[in-house]
Amino acid sequence: MSSGNSDVKRDEAVVVYGLSSEGYQIASKLAAKGYKVSMIDETLGTAMELRPEIAGDYRDLRSLLADEVLLSIKSSKESIANSKSIFFAPKIRRKDEDILAEVKSRLGDATKNMSPGTLFVYCLPVGISGTKQLVEKVEHSSGLVAGKEFCFAYCPLDVGRASVFGCNMKDLIHSNIVEAAGLSTEVTSLPKAELVHAQRIVAKYSTLASAFEISRRLTQIGADSPRDYKQVFCEDLSSSKYDLSLILDSLEAGDPIMYLASGSSKSVESYGRFLVERIREFVRVRDIKASRLKIVLFSDSDNLEMRGDKLTLASDLVDRLRDYFSDIEYLNIMKEGFGMPVGLDKVILMIFLSGSAELGLTQLYDEQITMAKSHMVRANLPVEFVT
Repeated sequence: MSSGNSDVKRDEAVVVYGLSSEGYQIASKLAAKGYKVSMIDETLGTAMELRPEIAGDYRDLRSLLADEVLLSIKSSKESIANSKSIFFAPKIRRKDEDILAEVKSRLGDATKNMSPGTLFVYCLPVGISGTKQLVEKVEHSSGLVAGKEFCFAYCPLDVGRASVFGCNMKDLIHSNIVEAAGLSTEVTSLPKAELVHAQRIVAKYSTLASAFEISRRLTQIGADSPRDYKQVFCEDLSSSKYDLSLILDSLEAGDPIMYLASGSSKSVESYGRFLVERIREFVRVRDIKASRLKIVLFSDSDNLEMRGDKLTLASDLVDRLRDYFSDIEYLNIMKEGFGMPVGLDKVILMIFLSGSAELGLTQLYDEQITMAKSHMVRANLPVEFVT
């Protein structure tokens, strides 16, 4: 990764736009290495200074917010104007057609006060040819010319890790900051970065979809699924659905990639119906009355991630189950104030949306689970029941 600023001082100002877990990972690494880091809350529009000692004490954003640590509040306008680099990592929570409008609104907020010579790193995913429209939006918002007055970089983060890094300049400016943020990777053109990321997402979902289809058929004939199929849970299926939907929206009918992506998407989306069918069958075979049943979905997902896919998944499953059962609850075991639903005069059906949620809950609440009238469901590919 080449740089036109090899003699840059470590006290440079950097902005991370978005109070997300991925944004915090970038911010904490930079703060620990001496950069002046400001995190902008995309909802409130306020900038907070992340000092090195704070970054060292808190490994993730969830623990920082839980402790209600007092951070110095700064002007977001001045923070953006004075920064050398801006990392765009907001939480996206709207659905379907509203998502693009939300992204563009956040993009305008993050760049309208951007100064010449800034590196702007877009950390959300895009579809194929998607960065062109975003670059035009930044140019319109900032009044600056891409490739001359600012550098636009595309670096979609997946669970905080960078898979590709593309930019529209031959020599990436402020590459020292990129490396310090832990995003060091081969620099490519924007079109290549889009295609490489798309290929990885389509390949991921093609593999997941084929595994689910085989596992479903094995379940239907009463055969046991392979061990690796049992280790894939529904939250694994949803973790990059936003990326896949953007890729699908960017493709034209007849494109071979469209067939691959569309088939995988439809298969994965059918998992919710399969899960509900399996639960209804279990309740019928066990002769459990719906009025005497309480269904609890357990997750340990990070609600502060940029993508809202896992939250959407939980909401969709609750809606599907409510078509047949009335007492449904969704609980995140990582939330402050979490408590096990015990002491109820009902049969509890505990559905684990991830393997780690099952492990965490059974380790912490083994005695309560044993005392309760409960059944456990692993929401993995075959949907396993533990009685």
